[in-house]
Amino acid sequence: MIVVEDVRQTPHEMRLVLAAWPVVRTWGLAVRLWLAATFVTTAALILWPFDIDRNLWLLVSFYAMIVGVIALSLIANRRISKAARAAPLGDAPSRWVLDETGLRIEHALSTQSLDWRAVVRVVEERDRIIFAVLPSRNHVLPLRCLRPDQQEAVRKLIAEASESGRLGAGVD
Repeated sequence: MIVVEDVRQTPHEMRLVLAAWPVVRTWGLAVRLWLAATFVTTAALILWPFDIDRNLWLLVSFYAMIVGVIALSLIANRRISKAARAAPLGDAPSRWVLDETGLRIEHALSTQSLDWRAVVRVVEERDRIIFAVLPSRNHVLPLRCLRPDQQEAVRKLIAEASESGRLGAGVD
């Protein structure tokens, strides 16, 4: 059993979990490419007849619309992150317990237990370990919270769960 005390994730550690969900990365890229293609096509159609005054205003308003969407997205993301940190469990320290059966995350106000069968995949990045359960539900354990011996023990435990076929096996 591996016990990790006082786990608090930073906003950087809670960034998007694209490595754990290739489908999210693929479809996110498809949406961005579609928006870029639409942007270029619309700009080309605006400039086609080449009436400089009309086209300049259309192009400026089109760019303003794009910049506005990006700016509003950034503002919304910051506001949502701030609201998440202000929630009762938002910045609360947690205690992680990992063993042969799965992982348990304990907060002052809640406890969540996950069997290894519920974890679709585990991805280790340079600063965190991601336990992917659903595209909208991932548990992030910062590597900075683990001692070097705990890091090796966690890697070994995950390898054993994967080799035994329990990791991501689901419920029969």
